[in-house]
Amino acid sequence: MKKITAIILMFIILTGAFNVYAAQIDNIITKEKAISIVKDKLGDIKYDNLNVQYREFTNKDSVWILSYTKNDIFENTSITLNAKTGDIIRYNFISDYNGSKNLNRVDAKKIADEFLNKVKPTNLSKYKFDSAHENDTYREYNFKWRREENGVKFLYDTINVSVDKKTGYVTHYTYDWTEGDLPTLKNVIDINEATKLFKGYLRPRLVYTIIYDKNKGDVKLVYVSPSPQYMINAYTGDIIDINGTKVELKNTGEGNEGKITLDKFYNKSSKPVTKDEAYKIASKYASKDYELKNTAYIEKYAGLDLNVWTFAWNKVNGIGYLHVAVNANTGNVVDVLKSTKTDLSLSISRETALKKAESFIKDNFKDIVPYLDFRSNTENQTGEEVYGYHFVFPLKQYNIPFINNGITVDVDGKGNVSAYTYKNYDIPIPMPSNIMTQDEITDKYLKNGNFSLKYYKPEGKDIIPVYTVDDPIYSNLIDAISGEIIKPY
Repeated sequence: MKKITAIILMFIILTGAFNVYAAQIDNIITKEKAISIVKDKLGDIKYDNLNVQYREFTNKDSVWILSYTKNDIFENTSITLNAKTGDIIRYNFISDYNGSKNLNRVDAKKIADEFLNKVKPTNLSKYKFDSAHENDTYREYNFKWRREENGVKFLYDTINVSVDKKTGYVTHYTYDWTEGDLPTLKNVIDINEATKLFKGYLRPRLVYTIIYDKNKGDVKLVYVSPSPQYMINAYTGDIIDINGTKVELKNTGEGNEGKITLDKFYNKSSKPVTKDEAYKIASKYASKDYELKNTAYIEKYAGLDLNVWTFAWNKVNGIGYLHVAVNANTGNVVDVLKSTKTDLSLSISRETALKKAESFIKDNFKDIVPYLDFRSNTENQTGEEVYGYHFVFPLKQYNIPFINNGITVDVDGKGNVSAYTYKNYDIPIPMPSNIMTQDEITDKYLKNGNFSLKYYKPEGKDIIPVYTVDDPIYSNLIDAISGEIIKPY
């Protein structure tokens, strides 16, 4: 009897597993239907192997993923369909064919339009082409369409198509559509009030950062916008995070940026060191219960013009790791990472943890305390970590935070410092001259970014109207001299 029951259960499991592929369940299109849709819209795709996957997500979305590959050449076509609507929502084509064309943008746009007419997603008519978007790469033209209803754009609902300049092939396509009822736009604050709020709470701030171009990093002066993380609720005027939750930020006011102080520059030594000399410098961070495990000499450390000696220790008894990098040309410590056992319980407040972190820095890094920015941990508080707290203290040069340099401190739930990092890449830093003011940058950012009313749907919540720019994620770095957005690649 038990054997018969087991056989019946196994049959149910197997047929249940294959039913997803064989029949429609809960409005899910079948595997055969998904393949048929692709053939009808894109024609016959040449392939030797077809791999099909079905996936469901916690938000109840489900997709079919079809991957077509060739045996004789490197060529892969990956297509993702919405398993409920049948819409093609992702398309990626990879090939080792280089091509010999030299397409201009106008001809590439025609190819993108033709592709869109083939895939024709359900709500295509509600998207408008963004002629101002030209985030092209050396190999591809990139085109964007934005969802717009009632004269208002829907944040992150876009269609993107990339066309290879040399082959004329469409290489990438994405279609994003958010379900939900559109909210009323009555009683929203006007653009003037929203602009005033932005200038009070969300203005870009001046920092040094490392910008990478073709794997080579250089330090640049930029303004960083907080808009990827925050926006303005158009009903209440509250500053909210990406979850739609109100946050308390400090009103910095217009024209109240930190003063640049040319004499406030952290100077360090400049003397080449041997491996033994570098080890002597690095070992100051290692206590007696740490054992040296390996040493290395690395050129172009972190993609920068840095040649370093690195040393790594493990704790002899217990959990602990230490990494130290010393610039071989100057003898300066440029990188430290130390971690140890963490207490996973959470019994102290964020304020108490912050005091622990600040005391740790003042006890262990006395010489650079005057050059650290302690403000970043008292602003922009959005909540607590699950098992502890993470604090960031950027190192300032000319009184301007260098966000790649500085100290981070992790404090566990019991108030112990469980990990810390110290970075001080001693590479050339540009003088803060001929840069635009914070007010000038803010005005240009709001204009070029099309700061306006948008629809937005926080995860698990209803759609709400917000004020923000068109591309918060891809427009947060602004060149301090020209005021132009720095492209992410």
